[in-house]
Amino acid sequence: MGGDGGSIPTRGELVKQKKEPEKKNRDQDMVGRWQHCAISGHKLVKPIVSCALGRLYNKEAVINHILERASGKSHIKKLSDVVELRLTDNKSFKNEIKADLYIDHYNAPYMCPVLGLEMSGRYRFVYNWACGCAVSERVTIEIPSSTCHKCGKEISAEDNIIINGTEEETATLMTRMKRRKEQQKAERKQNKAVVSTQSTGRERERIPIFVFEK
Repeated sequence: MGGDGGSIPTRGELVKQKKEPEKKNRDQDMVGRWQHCAISGHKLVKPIVSCALGRLYNKEAVINHILERASGKSHIKKLSDVVELRLTDNKSFKNEIKADLYIDHYNAPYMCPVLGLEMSGRYRFVYNWACGCAVSERVTIEIPSSTCHKCGKEISAEDNIIINGTEEETATLMTRMKRRKEQQKAERKQNKAVVSTQSTGRERERIPIFVFEK
């Protein structure tokens, strides 16, 4: 073998060739999830919203999805099913793509307002359902607080949503979302019953009482 002038690749070279397509696929998947809308596939542009499962969307795409009653994202039926994210701009971001230059997939337009980590997929990010502020997960672990580090609003760690989490984390978020919706439904039913009772009481107060003299 090799008499045709070619060379036999070594085991190390074969492993390297196998890993390169795998890395390329991972990069493409990461760019798709962190830089493109999960509904339309278009580039993410403000206003950007996220659902209770931590997926990213263009707000305009979500509105069109709701109006068209599309079935692709069945857990998004109204605007209250998503939260508009309060993102911190990355001033060092360069939105320039040239064919002869290496594309840095970790160069992101947004960053953590506390640690300065880029929101590109390299670092894990979360946002709080109460305020929509996005920070790196490290902040919530290393600097836990009952108030948001970005806006100062009072928050609960239970309302933190992992952005583009693993399948297991997404399943956990799905369970939490269903539980929250059931709780909200029960609260609405209870409030409706209270209003109905109060309304009935007022109606009774308006009933005139006639006294007949003998």
